[in-house]
This record gives sequence, C-alpha cells and structure tokens, in this order.
Amino acid sequence: MLNKKLVKMTSLLGALVMVGCTVPNGNVVNNNTGSNNTEKPEIDVTNLSVEMPENYTGGQLAPKEGMIPGDKETKALSQASLNVFYHTLKAEEDNKNVLISPASLSFAFGIAENGAGGETLAQMEDTVNGGIAIDDMNPLLNYLSYNLQNEDEVSWGVANSLWFNDDGTCDLEDDFLKKAVSYYDAEIYKLKFEPETADEINAWTADKTDNMIKKVLDKVNPGTRLFIVNAMCFDGEWEEQYSEDDERKDRIFINADQSESEVSLLFSTEDKYFELGEGIGFIKPYKGGEYAFVGILPDEGVTCEEYVKGLVDQNADFSEAVRNANEGDVRVYLPEFNSDYSNEMSNIYKDMGMDIPFEQTEAEFKGFFTNDEFSQVWIDEVIHKTHIEVDKKGTKAAAVTVIEVKEAGAIAPEFEEKPIVITLDRPFVYGIVDVETGVPIFLGCQNSMK
Repeated sequence: MLNKKLVKMTSLLGALVMVGCTVPNGNVVNNNTGSNNTEKPEIDVTNLSVEMPENYTGGQLAPKEGMIPGDKETKALSQASLNVFYHTLKAEEDNKNVLISPASLSFAFGIAENGAGGETLAQMEDTVNGGIAIDDMNPLLNYLSYNLQNEDEVSWGVANSLWFNDDGTCDLEDDFLKKAVSYYDAEIYKLKFEPETADEINAWTADKTDNMIKKVLDKVNPGTRLFIVNAMCFDGEWEEQYSEDDERKDRIFINADQSESEVSLLFSTEDKYFELGEGIGFIKPYKGGEYAFVGILPDEGVTCEEYVKGLVDQNADFSEAVRNANEGDVRVYLPEFNSDYSNEMSNIYKDMGMDIPFEQTEAEFKGFFTNDEFSQVWIDEVIHKTHIEVDKKGTKAAAVTVIEVKEAGAIAPEFEEKPIVITLDRPFVYGIVDVETGVPIFLGCQNSMK
C-alpha cells in the first residue's frame, strides 16, 4: 500500500490594485483606521466585518443545473493555460524551475474583465480566456469555484474580496459590484487606506490560506484606490497511500544542465496514463478522484520548454488527454522536491498579443467607475509568485497574482501491452488538474533539484 500523503495546496489567486476611485456609501463596511496611530496594529481578521451591498443580498449564484463546461470550453481554457505557461518558460533563463497557476490568472483577470470594454476586453478574452467571452467566462469560473467549495472528499477554501479606498473621489459601477458578488462571492471592505492597510490585507489572506501565504503586500502605494484579492486553499489526501517501503532514497536526478542531484523517489502503481506530444504522462488521483496530480516526462532530448511549445504549436488538447487517459498499470517514481518562482508577467502577456490593457492612452476600463473623469486606467504590472513542496508526507503549493492598475487620465495512441514505467529523474512537466474537465489549476516545470 502507498503511504498516506496529505496534500495541501494554496493558491492566492489575485490582487488587483487600482488608482482612482472608491465605492458608494452603504455598499461596504466602513473600517477606517486613524492616521495618528504610530504603532503597528495587532490585526485580528475576525474584527474586519463585511457588509454586502444592499441590493446584492443573494451572495454567490449556484451554477445552473447541468452547467458543465463542454469540450469547446475546456479545450479553450487548457490551451490558454498552456499558452501562458509556454510564454513564461520562454521568457525565463535556461534551466530555471517554473510554476504558475492558470486558475490564479483566470480568476484575477476574470474579475478585471467585468470592468473592461472595447479592444481592451477583446484582447483579454482572447488571451486569458482562450476566446471565451466574459459573459460566458463568469458562469464558468463560478462553476469552478462553487464546485471546489462543495467538494466532500477534499477540502477547498475559495475566497474573494474587494478593498476600496474611502477617499470620496468617485464610485464603482453597481454592475461591476454585482458581478463580483454573484459570480465570485466577493467580500466587500471599505476603509481609508493607510500604511496599516497592507497589514490588514495580509492578515485576511493569511486567514484564508491557513497561514500558508502570510504576506502579499509590503506597502500600499500612494494613489491606490482598489484591491481585488482572491485566495484558494486545498487540503486533500492521495487516494492510495505510500508505505515506507515505497520510498527509494539516494537516487540521482539529472538536471537540465546535466549536473546531478541526489533525490528520494516515491514509488506507486497508477492505472491511468496518456501520451501527448513528445511525452508520456500519468495521473495520480487525490481522495475522491475529483482532482489529481499529473506528471509528464518529455522524450529524451526534449526540454520542458520545447515540449510545451510543441503542444501550443499543435493546438494539443491537454484537457482531452486527461479526461480520456488510457487505462493500464503504470509504475511511477515521483521525486520529492520543492521550488519557488516569481515573475512580473506584463511583458509575457504583451508577447502573447495582449498589449492594449497595458497601454496608458488606449486601455479601456470604464466599467469600473461611474465617474468618467476617473475611468482612464491601465494595467501596470502583473506579479505572479508560487511555491511548491512535494515529499513523502505531502505536498504544499501556493500562488499569488497581483494585477496593479494605475490611473492616467491530441488523442493518446494505444501502447503495447507491456509494463509502463515513468521515472521522473530528469526535467519534467507537472500539474494539478480538475479530473472532470481536465483543466489545469497549476502547471509547473522542474528543470533542476539544486
């Protein structure tokens, strides 16, 4: 039997920083802190009360009965995920470990898209959503978050919040607030931004991520008007357990630069595998079978970047490969590893063809504000940070996306019936996926164990 493995995975999906406006009185709780307070306050997140807008009392919408993303939507989402993953790999220096959360980026941009219009929105829908219109993306993301929070066998925590700077300069559009609440279950906070505001937001995110992500912001920059924050936390067990006999110690991992690192490999026999592009992958389910770890070993001589590029060039359907994986015994050797990653991704999205949202004079986000005087804003930075640990006791993973907005004016072929062995002892691609849809929540490339 496999040794019980607890998986904790946290994804702090997004914080949208805006300059220019606040919200109407009565829509959010007033939680002002005095500017004369010179001591760093003790933050108790339980004291930060929430008052939903008076006309938005229904909270998050339950997905419509039978609302399951079809093949068209899941393929679009998986291809958009692979596309941003490839461009992130391409932008990095050789042999660097990379880990992103496509779900993190989708949730953060999904909320932002509800305030975008014109060519700005069109580019965001095409690049982030894989061509899915935001009016269709909202219920898809609502379906994802609702199902996560109502999963019985594993524990998910999903939380969204809007933090408004109460300086009285302008209001946020009711329609934007309504969509943030009904589709994303957003909590609404209203306070005068002070240096301590960063501590309050950090306390909120720490609480929502079981203290796995304790700090998101170092400070609140002058002129900041709005933060949109999305946090996720996952806690699940492997469907089958590891025993001590399944650990293979002192094994060699060949790094991308051909140096060697000593690792421990965890052995298991899985029953689903697929071949996609120039690589072979396995699926290792968590308890309940709704979510799974996917490991993909590229063919000899193919780098992780080359492998993912091939999938993007071929318009490979990652989600279909996961959903329709072959059945058969697969002997898997999974290394214990950990990795940290961070990147400012605005140039990556520009390289993908999404440039207008980053242009000061061209970006259109008029859907945020009721006062056009404060509606000329653009995205300045997209900061993405992740962390993962995998060992025989469990897996912990985290992701943070911060979007800062400033004011301006293939089908798997059959295998021969012989033992299949996948040993991740050289650079490999991995992910955490929703088994039902095949859509990746996390995607990573482990080039080195140094």
